[in-house]
Amino acid sequence: MVAFMWEYMKVPEDSREKVKNLLKDANENGVKISHQAPTLYDVVPKEEIAEFEELMRKTIADIVSEASSVACWVYVQKYVKHKTLNEMLQELPDVSQFILAMDTWLEKLMVIEAIIEADNEMQRIKDKIGMLHEI
Repeated sequence: MVAFMWEYMKVPEDSREKVKNLLKDANENGVKISHQAPTLYDVVPKEEIAEFEELMRKTIADIVSEASSVACWVYVQKYVKHKTLNEMLQELPDVSQFILAMDTWLEKLMVIEAIIEADNEMQRIKDKIGMLHEI
């Protein structure tokens, strides 16, 4: 967070003011469906925010990478090592909300896969019955 603030404070004050006014206007007046938001470069020159933009890119990439790693970890713990949700939560308490979300999502995914497989099996049975009627 400090890095974001540092980079933001390096952006010229008039550009920061333009962005603040744009956000304030959107917040106070709402955004209509027909509203076409300006691109950031229409408000602030690219050169002025290049370092801030690069920091944002890197931070978002790090967040996605970390989330992917934890998601894979949850999958392995749940389906390969057969750990319970409580065991996973005790092992990595700092990311407990993400573990809960991933566990729930994986459970739903498995139910969907089971429904699709059952539907496919029912179709195979119907096809076999149809072939028997033709005989």
